[in-house]
Amino acid sequence: MNTFPNRKNRELAFGFTAVVLLLLSPALFPARPGRTPVVVGPHQRIQDLVERSREGTSFLIQAGVHRLESVVPKNGDSFVGEPGAILNGAVVIKAFERQGNYWTAPCSIPKVEGPGKCQPQFPACRFPEDLFVDDEPLRRVASLADLAPRTWYLDYAAGRLHLSEDPTGHTVELSVTPHAFYGSATDVTIRGLVIEKYANPAQSGAIHALTDPGPLSHNWLVEGNEIRLNHGAGIRVGHGTHVVENRIHHNGQIGVEGSGANILVEDNEIAYNNYAGYDYGWEAGGTKFTFTHKLVVRNNDVHHNQGPGLWTDGDNDSVLYERNHTAANLVAGIEHEISFAAVIRDNVIENDGFNPHGASLWWGAGIHILASSHVEVYGNTLRNCMNGIAAVQAERGSSRSTGRPYLVQDIDVHDNTVVQSSGTAAGIVKDAHFDDAVFKSWGNRFRGNTYVLGATKGEFYQWMNTPRTREEWQAFGNDPDGKWPALTRSSPADYVDQATLPAEKPAASLCLSLLPASILLPARVSTMLQTLRY
Repeated sequence: MNTFPNRKNRELAFGFTAVVLLLLSPALFPARPGRTPVVVGPHQRIQDLVERSREGTSFLIQAGVHRLESVVPKNGDSFVGEPGAILNGAVVIKAFERQGNYWTAPCSIPKVEGPGKCQPQFPACRFPEDLFVDDEPLRRVASLADLAPRTWYLDYAAGRLHLSEDPTGHTVELSVTPHAFYGSATDVTIRGLVIEKYANPAQSGAIHALTDPGPLSHNWLVEGNEIRLNHGAGIRVGHGTHVVENRIHHNGQIGVEGSGANILVEDNEIAYNNYAGYDYGWEAGGTKFTFTHKLVVRNNDVHHNQGPGLWTDGDNDSVLYERNHTAANLVAGIEHEISFAAVIRDNVIENDGFNPHGASLWWGAGIHILASSHVEVYGNTLRNCMNGIAAVQAERGSSRSTGRPYLVQDIDVHDNTVVQSSGTAAGIVKDAHFDDAVFKSWGNRFRGNTYVLGATKGEFYQWMNTPRTREEWQAFGNDPDGKWPALTRSSPADYVDQATLPAEKPAASLCLSLLPASILLPARVSTMLQTLRY
């Protein structure tokens, strides 16, 4: 049984947490005999106080907006916010004047271009600064000629920013600070804060648990925060980072990412990330983890991200995904790519995994396993995803660190329920580099699954690179003890009719840019895409 809280209950829980923080905040700090928390007002600099304090100091951050804070913690430091404590990485822009068809203001900042691949309609995504009008991020354009309503342009050479609409009477903010917290300290706690509007480049976090360049941190606890409207990642984790009971939403590239051992991501809401328009095939969406060992992702509500919801990509080993709820993400609810041992169990995945590039197993599924081995998938419920549970074998080479090949081997898919109105319910596909061993001798099997399908007849499976009927699927030895209960068809709003999608692009590369959102998708996904377009 899935025990994750729904969004309404989660919001109530965060409100209750805020009350507890207000009434009981001294109890939230680690016990340090003879020492009381250092109180930080909105006009004090947190970093100045950190530098003057010993390791292991607790800081109580008072309610109010703390602007342009960038903190390098010491070992054992704790940072706890009162309800209403906001760390804001932006400056307020007021000195606008009209010049012809534009409103312009002085803005002299160095030009920094981060990594990444942008979707075509977001050509300036790699620049980390964002402009907010009444807390709404405007889409950044690459030239003054492209300026249109709800967009902005920054001319670095002239030192001026431009809007096409009169900002009078509105609050205009420009993010300029790279990180709220960063560094390689150990045993750091960050709790009860709103962290917003930081100008962190892609692949770095507003909370950045490492030093660039330098080592990862150890044992940070990031708990009970709201992390929003930051350009790159909301959080980048390190060794032993615990990300617990946060709301991580509307960040420019991705919600959570990073590397390390013994990472825990639990009881978070991760939603509506990638407003800056990064190509989700490059790296964007809800989460992405690389080079992890013993990663646990549990009981999270992951929805409406423009990219995969939960994604392990590159030498992740001993991964556990359990009791998560994913919905209305692109490409996959859960994607395990060029990685190794994983357990994916007891998750609920709904209306997920759609991809404007194509509808086959190559392009997406509720649970999507790409060139990975030793994966057990069980106890999951998938409802009306583009495809159900899929494994894809393409030529991906071998791990540079261990030499292990990236192969679809020993995939055990059992005791799941797949509700599929159209598309493929389950299967494996391979490219021309491989023979049929992936089907015949590599230990991949489907058993004991329950399929609720949209028709009594049809090719709802893929095996030997060919669509298969139920009878053919079972003839190859799949699901000999499977179940096919009474067949039903969900309402049209809950599924995509494959015939309405455009012809697929060649599947040689899965890392292509997003097409316009006019392609027919489920109502929730289509709404998500439209809200991310300005």
